[in-house]
Amino acid sequence: MIGMVAAISDSERIQAGVVLCARGDLHRLRDACALAELDWRDVLMGAGLAHEDWPSRLDAELGPTR
Repeated sequence: MIGMVAAISDSERIQAGVVLCARGDLHRLRDACALAELDWRDVLMGAGLAHEDWPSRLDAELGPTR
């Protein structure tokens, strides 16, 4: 599964968007990966990472980096 997400993009933001859209479900992960291949911007919108505040949104979802 990590390989699926990594293959989508080198961008942490897009990878995080895929993970957030999946919400822990393998079928949703596959759907999010397919969507990202079509248009990664839709994944960012679905994950709430499309706007300038995306770093704080990501921290809120996954915790801050150390």
